Amino acid sequence: MSDPMPHAFIVSTGRCGSTLLSDMINRNPDVLSLSEFFGLLFSGPFPAGELTAEQYWSLLSTPHSFVTQAYRIGAPIEEFRYPADPRRRFNAGTGIPPIMVTALPHLTDEPEELYDDVEKFVSTLPTADVATQHRRLFEWLAVRFGARMWVERSGFSLRHVPELVRLFPQARFVHLYRDGRDCAYSMSRSGAFRLGMVSMRLQQALGVNPYVEDVPESVTVPADLVPLMPDTFSRAAFEEIQLPVADFGAAWSEQITTGLTALAAVPADRVLQFGYDRLVGDTAGVLTELARFLGPVDPSPRWLSEAAGLVAHRPSGWRSLPEQEQQKLTEICREAMAMLPG
Repeated sequence: MSDPMPHAFIVSTGRCGSTLLSDMINRNPDVLSLSEFFGLLFSGPFPAGELTAEQYWSLLSTPHSFVTQAYRIGAPIEEFRYPADPRRRFNAGTGIPPIMVTALPHLTDEPEELYDDVEKFVSTLPTADVATQHRRLFEWLAVRFGARMWVERSGFSLRHVPELVRLFPQARFVHLYRDGRDCAYSMSRSGAFRLGMVSMRLQQALGVNPYVEDVPESVTVPADLVPLMPDTFSRAAFEEIQLPVADFGAAWSEQITTGLTALAAVPADRVLQFGYDRLVGDTAGVLTELARFLGPVDPSPRWLSEAAGLVAHRPSGWRSLPEQEQQKLTEICREAMAMLPG
């Protein structure tokens, strides 16, 4: 395969402004912005071995039960861009292919048409390892949209850094971060993170995850968990359930530790790190720095103005917690916070 097109990954813990950054980058015509491409391949974005065209397409197109259930119950997940409309080609009845949930609607208002074109392109691919298949598709999409490079961004992606470093040895990495306590607080109020935590609780209680697999008839669901089950889901119960912010702080800390340890092995000139507060406080300055780091990206005044117009300031929320919870969250995040720049 010829030398790869310039490419980069935006990695983060989620709930730190990475979706905002992805939307900003999507306004720049030099960049193909891939949003939640890897993050929604729940079966695993990097299977081992070589993949035929058919196997690769199956990875991209086979609906995952968790996403289908989330659509069916109407879970408030803002990251999902494909409309939850039973009249659409894909819906909770058919299942929604992973690349249709966010990645393709992020690129076009005609995602079904693009989906069909992607399927046709993928069908022509010779057998190769998954990194090569991903690169082929991303470069094809970049050419289709007139871009000079591609950038993939998925929330909760710091956990993938070791694999990304290994599979994409020429990639650049952008690490967007935020105070871990604010991330944890935001996670505890995010529909996606809350549903993930609820499904884990159900798995611990039932021995199976009802959002991923069928629950055996022999399993009795405790009365307090019935409103959280897919078939008896209650939006009110879901929003009222108390999920310890400290648990999200622990998940944030684990990601930071894993991701930054792996990033330390990447040459310093291929890593750029900046915080959410800088992004929203000096959008033009940060994006100009980002464009220079990425390479073939023009930080035009028009782009910088459009990107700045997307900013909606999020106030710090963790300080609204009771004092004891603040202290516990601070302690849980302390070691990972010390790894962040500045």
